[in-house]
Amino acid sequence: MAAPTRKYDIIVWGASGFTGSRLAEYLVLNAPAGTRVAIGGRNWSKVEQVRAALAAKHPDAAISARDLDIVIGDSLSASRMHEVAAMTRVIASTAGPYALYGEQLIRACVDEKTDYCDITAEVPWIRDMHRELSDKAVQNNVHITPMCGFDCIPADLGCLMLAQYARQELNAPLLHVKGSIVGFCGG
Repeated sequence: MAAPTRKYDIIVWGASGFTGSRLAEYLVLNAPAGTRVAIGGRNWSKVEQVRAALAAKHPDAAISARDLDIVIGDSLSASRMHEVAAMTRVIASTAGPYALYGEQLIRACVDEKTDYCDITAEVPWIRDMHRELSDKAVQNNVHITPMCGFDCIPADLGCLMLAQYARQELNAPLLHVKGSIVGFCGG
């Protein structure tokens, strides 16, 4: 984890989108007392609308939404993403597509020793970032955790269950999985 002297414990990057606003709401309602949370993204007015909506919806929340700081930056600007990453211990990014808008932020997190997670399912991008940044992330003791969301959880749990079944019932390793998800709806 990054040094505790940072201004924030966590920045929700991409807070004006559906998932980012839900994460911000979750933190306002559930983060431990004293957790320093900021919300951010590319557009001040959109992020401000999220803050105002959270403050109106949850006036007595554990973390006062009206007091959340807003951090704005161009995701394509390496220097600004370094400034953002240096402010916090953890960045939770919900701002995709990551192949377009995520590279400067994840690189900045590794350089600034800021832990990072996101909700991407862009496997080629994840592979490329892992190849380029893994050694430096380990050297800097930075945790990089992509795919923290719906896109991967059902598939990962399904593969785990299949691997356990193959091992227990067939006494064989799981060599290949092909799957699909049908008949779901979001909410």
